[in-house]
Amino acid sequence: MSRKRMAKCLALCALALAVCVGIAAALVISKNRQRAAEAAAAASAAAASEAAKAAEEEAARAASEAAEAARQEEERLAAEAAAAKRAEQVTAAQAEHDSVQYGDKLGRIWVEGTNVDCALYWGDSEGQFGRGAGCRAESDCVLPGENGTVFIGGHTGTYFSDLGSTQLGAIIHLETDWGDFTYKVTDMQVIQETDVDKVRWGAEEPSCILYTCYPFGILTHTPQRYAVYADPVSADEYGVVPAETTEK
Repeated sequence: MSRKRMAKCLALCALALAVCVGIAAALVISKNRQRAAEAAAAASAAAASEAAKAAEEEAARAASEAAEAARQEEERLAAEAAAAKRAEQVTAAQAEHDSVQYGDKLGRIWVEGTNVDCALYWGDSEGQFGRGAGCRAESDCVLPGENGTVFIGGHTGTYFSDLGSTQLGAIIHLETDWGDFTYKVTDMQVIQETDVDKVRWGAEEPSCILYTCYPFGILTHTPQRYAVYADPVSADEYGVVPAETTEK
């Protein structure tokens, strides 16, 4: 082969090699651009997902704060309404206290889960205990609805014979002309008749204590008393349709 032809062949080979290199470089560049575009798209999608997640979290937080604010406002209004109702009850009971006479019938007492259900009178002498339950009338105790201790007794052989069936959490109902009052039982104790420190006389906090002679059913004098302690329950906390009132 002549030198001229050889040179031409080498030139063609060099040209082909250059073309191949160029094509390969173009492919690499294209691939890199594709990868860069995919990476950019992935980053954009991740950023959009994070932004959406952040927006959802912010919306959930705002909704939670709004719900909490609404709950607090509802509780505030309920507390104000309960306080206003309680003030009305106290006022009504105090007004009644000015006119009630010893021995007057106040209304009815009944205890859920027991057979205790009888008339309620102002006073705790035999005259009242012979007709139902009696509410201590001295100045260190109060009428249902007033702030202080409503101290109610009954004979263990008659109207309070089933007081021992009272369970913790049971509801005591005192129904009067000036309002219906409910108390939730918190404790039961056997005490001595001399345990004046356990009967809350003179207390300012509203509560109710029921008592009867102990042991149950005894017909002679005994120094022991069975005491049932209860705290007020609001109408919102405990809604109940009272049983039909029956005088005993």
